[in-house]
Amino acid sequence: MDPREIARKLGVLSIEERVQIIQSLLEAGEAGLEMPDIAGRTGLGAPAIVKQIEALIGAEMVTFKTRENNKVYFVNERVLREVFDYMVSDYAPRSS
Repeated sequence: MDPREIARKLGVLSIEERVQIIQSLLEAGEAGLEMPDIAGRTGLGAPAIVKQIEALIGAEMVTFKTRENNKVYFVNERVLREVFDYMVSDYAPRSS
């Protein structure tokens, strides 16, 4: 992942509501969460969740599947891992 893409993805994570959504989805694990479940865990209203989820999907940090006519959201762990691995490998302090 190049520095421009890393910066864009880190920028997406600079909004508290998005971090709350990511945290909720990480806690849910492979089961994922539907919109009402995200709202219950974060205290955010549906309009806020829709707006923030769209940004997270656009940055490929969240994916979704349709299950019984409902969208179920999941963290894209691969992308999150790439972002944080890049930051650690390139920017973490080096021990002597």
